[in-house]
Amino acid sequence: MNIVMALLALGFLIFIHELGHFWAARAVGVRVEEFAIGFGPAIIKHKRKGIAYRLNWIPLGGYVKMLGEDNPEAADAPDAFNNRPLAGRILVIVAGVIMNLIGAFLILLLMYNVYGHPTAQVTNVIEQVVADSPAQAAGVKAGDQIATIEGEKFSSFEQFSATVKAHEGQPLKLELNRDGQMLPITVTPKKTNDNVAIGVVPQQSTQWVKTGSFGQTVSDAFVDTGKITSKVFEGFKMLISGHVSLKEIGGPVEIVRITGEASQTGVPDFLYIVAFLSCNLAVLNIMPFPALDGGRLVFLVIEWLRRGKRIPLEREASINFIGILFLLTLMVIVTFKDVFKIFNQ
Repeated sequence: MNIVMALLALGFLIFIHELGHFWAARAVGVRVEEFAIGFGPAIIKHKRKGIAYRLNWIPLGGYVKMLGEDNPEAADAPDAFNNRPLAGRILVIVAGVIMNLIGAFLILLLMYNVYGHPTAQVTNVIEQVVADSPAQAAGVKAGDQIATIEGEKFSSFEQFSATVKAHEGQPLKLELNRDGQMLPITVTPKKTNDNVAIGVVPQQSTQWVKTGSFGQTVSDAFVDTGKITSKVFEGFKMLISGHVSLKEIGGPVEIVRITGEASQTGVPDFLYIVAFLSCNLAVLNIMPFPALDGGRLVFLVIEWLRRGKRIPLEREASINFIGILFLLTLMVIVTFKDVFKIFNQ
């Protein structure tokens, strides 16, 4: 079921991206020949008003085929893509990216109004015990629940931290719940790097809290869409600069896995992941790489800088074809990496 939800999410994001290209093309007078989700043979195919609508077997993208986009033979047709005004062609190219950003905004807006804002809550469950720490020496284990501190019931991690600091160098009595059994533990906090601690990392949970008016949620969704997009750009920047290895990149298999897991943890988590992926798709497509929307945009900017003198269509098509081959090769490599990672877990 989680795989189905992941594929539905990816299909939705691809659909709204291609829908942006489709609407913009129709708006500026470009003849659309095909609107397709996925690649390869068609599962469903329907033709209406001269446009072939296709749902294909391989759900790894989509396309809007426009007259004359990569076809020199359509050079004389007035409704061919390359015969429309430059501003209109730019709008068609960036419309998919704009739709993905709008999609992310609307998903966040829905999430904030129905479920609220995500707020991290620290629990009394110990997620990790630091190596060579007082807690490890005392026998504390990951998964233990802190029931009492110095005979007082655990109320918050802030209270726990304050009690630990007050017992620097002194025995501190804890009562832990381990698999339903209450265990008394004595641990001596010590000072490390100007911080008094026993060496435990608490587990956090996400609570969804409704705050503010509808207008506030609109503002929050807009700002958070910008923040997510900025983080995605930063991630690509780190990849290009070498601060992030290609080994850390997730391909289609990893995306499906993460999205599927999010669908199991709850609707809000699933919606947030979909919004995050929508921003990822927008940023990826605007990158100035051949075959991507950003690469096609570069050709249009060059045309504008050259005052309408275009790069020959045959040369542009060849460059985009090389870009497609590179992206397909990269996708295959990353997919194999993701599959091996799953089998080695």
